[in-house]
Amino acid sequence: MSMMGTLGKVAMGIIVAKGMSKVMGGNSSGGGLLGGLLGGQGSQRQGGGGLSDMLGGGSGGLGSLLGGASGGGLGGLLGSLAGGGAQNNAEKNNGQAKDFSSMFNDAIQGKEPEATPEQDQQAQIMLRAMISAAKADGHIDEDEKKKIVEHMKDVSDEDAEMVRNELQAPLDIQGLIESVPKGMEQQVYLMSLLAIDLDSKEEAVYLDFLAKGLNISHQESNQIHEKLGAPTLYN
Repeated sequence: MSMMGTLGKVAMGIIVAKGMSKVMGGNSSGGGLLGGLLGGQGSQRQGGGGLSDMLGGGSGGLGSLLGGASGGGLGGLLGSLAGGGAQNNAEKNNGQAKDFSSMFNDAIQGKEPEATPEQDQQAQIMLRAMISAAKADGHIDEDEKKKIVEHMKDVSDEDAEMVRNELQAPLDIQGLIESVPKGMEQQVYLMSLLAIDLDSKEEAVYLDFLAKGLNISHQESNQIHEKLGAPTLYN
């Protein structure tokens, strides 16, 4: 399995482990961190319920956000934030390869994307960003680790070992910042936000430090939060 495929599986695991309160609606005025893209009204949604409902496709649910139609979903949002370091790989390869956002949409739906080496490198950085952000409140407990690992079926031994090492490693936000290529800053910030409950001072401080380290302005940060229906950091 490619690193892109591993990112899709781990992203789902982290969102389930760390972001369930966001998906369920939370207590923010935005109807939950993912409320703005779920097609529903956060805690006001009626009918259905449970993880199976949220993971369903159709016009709502977490599936709509993470998969979505062509050009949509979370991959589409990532694509809208892409800069010079995450250029459209289809253009660079004369249309012979999908861009990163389309690849990620495939991966998040459990498909095995045929990613280029460059796309796999980008996927690894985003994977590190999500795991790092999941530690922002000080730890990833054993139950959260279990939920993440449960989504890693079919992942290669090498990739699984990398994920386990990242989960066990001490928080190193500065090292993460220094690894982000120019043009991927806002995408990395978005993926980090997805892995955070944003219900503690530690998580807000983490995102503030990350934004400053990636040269993301207060306005840009707030815009990313608003796209996800998340509380903003800055007035």
